[in-house]
Amino acid sequence: MTESTKVHAGLIPLLVIATAQLMLVLDDSIVNIALPSIQTELGVHPVHLPWVVNAYILAFGALLLLGGRIGDLWGRKRTLQIGIAVFIVASLIGGLRQSTAMLIAARAVQGVGAAMAAPNAPALIATTFDSRKMRDAALSLYGAMSGIGIVTALFSAGC
Repeated sequence: MTESTKVHAGLIPLLVIATAQLMLVLDDSIVNIALPSIQTELGVHPVHLPWVVNAYILAFGALLLLGGRIGDLWGRKRTLQIGIAVFIVASLIGGLRQSTAMLIAARAVQGVGAAMAAPNAPALIATTFDSRKMRDAALSLYGAMSGIGIVTALFSAGC
């Protein structure tokens, strides 16, 4: 396989991984910025408002190492895919929430999905790209998605 063919074969996985990173960072950032709107428009009591953020953070932080280990056992690609699917379904449930408890539970499940996806994304980059130059470029794009996600959240919340 030529170097050009390897580059093209690695673009699709890189786009999926980069998009997953963007989605995880964007969601976390935009919820933090949108807390006042969540309180007023969704009627979340001020006492429960911190849990909209904390449920995600606690689940994500507590299960991050486990997500990496599951990737080692089940396969990084499969674990990333499951994590993204869990994250998306929880996002939908959170968006369709019927109560504050349902929103907080959905945010916790989002944290579980993020904990499965986050450690496996850079691991897949490291194993997908053989050449140091391509791996460095892929990791740079992956890291840039965090910054893009935060900036996009700021602009989205301002609209």
